[in-house]
Amino acid sequence: MVARDTWNESLFEYTGSRSGTHLTWLLLAFLAWTPIPLGSNRPLFWSVNAMLVGGIGVYYFVSLRWSRMPLRIRAAQLSPLPVLALTIIAFLLMQLLPLRPAWQPISFTPGATVLMLLRWLTYAVLFFLVLQATRNRHRFDFFMDAVLAIGALHTGAALFMLRSGDTLLGYPKLAYIGSATGTFINRNSFATFAALTCCLGIAQLARALLAVGKRREIYRGDLIWLRLALTLGAFLVAAAALVASQSRMGATAGVAGVLVTFLVIISARLHSRAKWVLLSALIAGGGLAALQGGPLIERLLELEQSWDIRLALYQQVVDLILARPWTGFGGGSFELIYPSVHALPVAPDRVWDKAHNTYLTLAAELGLPIATAAIALFAAMGWMLIRGLVRDRRRWFAASLGLGLLTVVGVHGLVDFSMEIQAVTIWLISLTAASLAQCVGPQANTDPQEVP
Repeated sequence: MVARDTWNESLFEYTGSRSGTHLTWLLLAFLAWTPIPLGSNRPLFWSVNAMLVGGIGVYYFVSLRWSRMPLRIRAAQLSPLPVLALTIIAFLLMQLLPLRPAWQPISFTPGATVLMLLRWLTYAVLFFLVLQATRNRHRFDFFMDAVLAIGALHTGAALFMLRSGDTLLGYPKLAYIGSATGTFINRNSFATFAALTCCLGIAQLARALLAVGKRREIYRGDLIWLRLALTLGAFLVAAAALVASQSRMGATAGVAGVLVTFLVIISARLHSRAKWVLLSALIAGGGLAALQGGPLIERLLELEQSWDIRLALYQQVVDLILARPWTGFGGGSFELIYPSVHALPVAPDRVWDKAHNTYLTLAAELGLPIATAAIALFAAMGWMLIRGLVRDRRRWFAASLGLGLLTVVGVHGLVDFSMEIQAVTIWLISLTAASLAQCVGPQANTDPQEVP
């Protein structure tokens, strides 16, 4: 018989397999770590994170083999995600092969392409591991509560650093003075991270309200009100950090993501009390933004001037794409290739190492067909969440959260590069995978004795 862990008389009454328990804790530790080293936005940290995810994966699969337990979700249940992901990974490998004349690789920057391949492999393995860990309903609940707590700690720390000398991990910041950046260098990337936490917060708040209204769920009755207060506090802290980042499109993407999450929740026909309390939380968040968002509003008024420069940048990137529309210049090559088309009015006194548009970056580096496959990968995730909700409205929490998260990165990716910051992508992949774990196949059983 498989050994099981059981926690009783606690905020989380949790039962599950030992291998799944250990995997969940390891993944949570990994998620807590990734934002700390500058958003994991350096090749050194990409390598470290790849080794950590690989190590977690080896441990988990050895544990499964030892205990003779099957995978909780198989690749066939995720179609077409594995096909799309493997297509992108295979193309990155192909870019490294000597296929051009004179036996040169397709990629103009093979080193950068190897690093991009490493990142994609990390994301693929992480996605699969989170699916396995969170298929169990109780582990899923615990995972989401813990991730919200981690997100609140990170965004709260960002506000603390801003108010206590405006530092980056205790060191003077070199850029974005006066804006909350947390452990990230760029305020826009931090804003995306805070927006993801806001989406999780509003979804968790709805679930806490249902626990208050119905006195069921897996939480002890005497702790339901404490849970509600803590969840609301976490949401408001993340919202305050998002506003304090002064990121215009980060705030816009955050509002869009929270609204999508809210609307999907409403479509699940929650009782009227929960709807009104959720709406009140959104109004409170809006009031907080109005009180603390003066600098953000001022930056919004400057949008027209900066938008003219951004459009000129996009036009130059389009010219770059048209030069090699089918194969691209190589994964991770933008920083080295863009100077070949850089011209006025895009200011020459700044370093333009990002296209400030994830979609254009993918097309320039991978070519239009594979860039389309990458976009289709995330679109397919959204469709699977919608399909899961349509089949069973009890999946409203997972579906609303996943769709809100995809909205945040989908909107912000139009004008910035947050998805190119590894910590943001890791959080998106992990939370979306957890949401999908509850939306694929039959409804996950809530009886801990019947779930592996």
